[in-house]
Amino acid sequence: MVSLNTEGDLVEEQTPEPILIAAIDVGTNSFHMVIASVGTRGVLRIHARNKEMVRLGSSAGDMKRISPEAMERGVETLRHFASEAAQHGAHIRAVATSAVREALNKDEFVQRVFNETGIEIEVIAGVEEGRLIYMGAVHALPIVAKRTFVIDIGGGSTETVIGYQGEAAFVDSAKLGHQPHDHNGTG
Repeated sequence: MVSLNTEGDLVEEQTPEPILIAAIDVGTNSFHMVIASVGTRGVLRIHARNKEMVRLGSSAGDMKRISPEAMERGVETLRHFASEAAQHGAHIRAVATSAVREALNKDEFVQRVFNETGIEIEVIAGVEEGRLIYMGAVHALPIVAKRTFVIDIGGGSTETVIGYQGEAAFVDSAKLGHQPHDHNGTG
């Protein structure tokens, strides 16, 4: 971009490099990473995407613990995501949802991920998960000026949100997802 300086000379303005953020969703079934930046006009630009089926909530029984096998799959996936984020020079923000939130050994998983990948996982409440889902919908769809009802059926929880003008007015999170609660068919 070219503009005039205080002396009336034409000068080329340097546009600042966008700050890249690697947003990581540590979900019950899959982990998602989106590397994005926000332009000077507030437009979200996606630089890279990645999704891995980890099935963190696939342990036998009542899903109260993250199994060692699922934990290993999760750490390996996050190691790969951290490497990809580093290649882009992106800052990482990782949030964990239902499977980690409900796990009795969530602290062990979060600490192991940090020790092995450097990623700090924030375990978020269901209401915050719903708010973030709504904000994602607002950025992806032309709904900001409309009263909107958003439902997200995840692996371990379902979030329902009513939003208007970019604000989540009502958020609910229920421990009801599409991940089976046991492996013997009794639900």
